[in-house]
Formats: sequence, C-alpha cells, structure tokens
Amino acid sequence: MAKHTLKNRKTVIIVACIVVVIIAVALGLFISQPKVKEDIFTFEYGKKVEIDTSAIFGDSSDKVKNIEVDYSSLKMVKDKDYPEVGEYELPFTYRTMIKHSDKLKVVVKDTTKPEFTSFSEKIEVAKGNKDFDFKSYFKASDLSNCTLDIDTKDVKFDKEGDYTAEVTATDAHKNKESKKFTVVVKAEEKAVIQSSSNSAVKPYYKNGILIVNKKHPVPPGFGGGVNQTALAAVNRMISDMKAEGLSVDSTTSNYRSYSYQSTLYQNYVSAYGQASADTFSARPGYSEHQTGLAFDLREPGGGSLLTNSKATSWVAKNAHKYGLIVRYQSGKEWITGYQAEPWHVRYVGDIATSVYNSGLSLEEYLGVSGGGY
Repeated sequence: MAKHTLKNRKTVIIVACIVVVIIAVALGLFISQPKVKEDIFTFEYGKKVEIDTSAIFGDSSDKVKNIEVDYSSLKMVKDKDYPEVGEYELPFTYRTMIKHSDKLKVVVKDTTKPEFTSFSEKIEVAKGNKDFDFKSYFKASDLSNCTLDIDTKDVKFDKEGDYTAEVTATDAHKNKESKKFTVVVKAEEKAVIQSSSNSAVKPYYKNGILIVNKKHPVPPGFGGGVNQTALAAVNRMISDMKAEGLSVDSTTSNYRSYSYQSTLYQNYVSAYGQASADTFSARPGYSEHQTGLAFDLREPGGGSLLTNSKATSWVAKNAHKYGLIVRYQSGKEWITGYQAEPWHVRYVGDIATSVYNSGLSLEEYLGVSGGGY
C-alpha cells in the first residue's frame, strides 16, 4: 500500500514538473513575441491614408507575417481618395505563432492655411461708399470651403485718403490666413474712366430683351436695384441646388450702380491694366449688373465666385428652367467680349430654354453685335 502511494506521488511530481516546463516555455515564447510599437498615426487632411505596416512593429516587423489593415471605417471625402478630418479606429490582423487582432488609431488633421489666389494690394473706393463689395477683389483656395472676412474698421469712408484694411480667409477647420491691403478713398469722379457717361444713351432692346454688352451700354441713371422677378428665379434655383446637395451660397452679387461699377472697374485697371481688366470686368455703363437682371453665384460662405465643377455643370444644364442663361460661355469670348464665367447668370425669361437648346450666346441668338468696345 505504501509503495503504491509513493508511486502515485512520483507521478504527480513528474506531471507537475512537465506542466511547469510547458508553462515556462509558453511564457517565454509569449514574452519574446513581437509587440506593437506604434498604434497611433497622424495624417494631414488631403493626404491618402496609407500606413507603413513596418512602422507598427518597428525592428520586430520581420518576425510578423500577414499584416492586414482594414481601412473601411474611414469616412472618405466624396469623390476623393482621402478621408474627412477626424479620429478613426482601424482594425488590423497579423500572424506570429497564431493570428492576432488589434486596432490602430488614425488621426486626420487639417493644419494647412488657405492660400490667396487673387489679391488686390490697393483698392480705390468712391468717397462715401461704405457698402463697397471688397470680397470680389479676393479669392482664396483650400481643400475645404473658405470664407472671407474684411476688416475695414480703420477706414474713414467719408474722408479722402489711404487706409489700411485686412482680409482674412478662414477654411472649414478654422485655419486662417490674413493679409493687409490699402483702401484709397477718393472723390467719385476720379474713379471713372473709359465709361459711357452720355446720359443720352438709350437702352437697346431686341425682341423685348434688354441687351447690355460692349456695343450696347445703358446711361448712368439706368436701373434702380435688383429685378425682383429675376431674384425670385435665382433664389428658386439656389434652393433646388441645395436640395440636391450642391455647394452654393444663398447670396449672390447682383445689382451694381453705375458709380459702383466705375470704382470696381477702375480698381481692376489699377491692379491688372486696362487691356486685361476689359476681358473680365465691364466699364461703367456696360455692365449687365446695372440692369438688376444679372447674378454672380458664390461658393458657400459668400467669399468666392462659384467655380466648383459639380455646381457649375448643374447650373449650365438647368438654369434655363428658371428663365436664366449662363451669359458668358467658354468658346464665345469673341462675341460676348468676356472670359467664360460659369457663375454669371442672366434672367431672360421665357426664351431661356430656346437659347439653351440653341447652344448660342445671347448675341448670336438675337442677332445683335457684341465683342469688343
């Protein structure tokens, strides 16, 4: 009986030793397994998220096999190959002795300031014009939508002189870029050049449609504000654009008086020279905006003219349904006298669809002269 008991004790001891050895070996193998060295990765907004898997395990990466990162949880910017700003958890798997599962943290930040693509160092303003549209002189570019803010607190609009103002571009993630510019307040008559100042000029109509171009001006006193029928049509179009998820601002640049256009044109001439200014800005008396029938659509935030291709393509195909036409088309510069402006729409009412279907400019459709001055 004693011998049997002793034999059982020896068996238990041997089994215990074997178990201890197995545990020790397993523990040793576990301790020696490659460990995750880096599990947080930061990317700048606009960059494609691609993780270098060798960075996850550092020097031990050669001991790891079949590393697979699941990127499906990234919220991608529409039609882009990079994700929205935010923090993400990406599952990943890898194999050593066995298959493992873990998670990586990805942080997408936007630290890039907007960039000014159009900037006027000096802007002339007619004395007393406190409602001057400074924003039309600046454009800013960024991956996200930009807004422009103008600080003119130090400008005395009722006193001639040179003043310092500041324009600030802010993107959707609060990155800002600011620049100072000079506002020259001067008597209104000094801002008028190359204009049709003859009050005897008569507005020109063809088939009931008012024509304003480089051949057909209107007198200084013509117009008295935005046309309400035209404004209602534009607002309906903008509302429908927003309903379809298109990026467009609710406000437009519309009616401009003769004196306002004088100042606007003169500033462009000062900045770019008259020959260049004449390709994109009307001389006073020659602007459709004076009629109250023309509208410049804007990007969200109201700072920049509408240029995103999805929105402008939609406008080109659908504006006629609202009695509007895209007035200055690409390839028609020789007859309209201006560079293509996909943001500039003109209310023409019932003939809009016929003009659209013809593929012609308004001058061609009505058979009137256009082109240069």
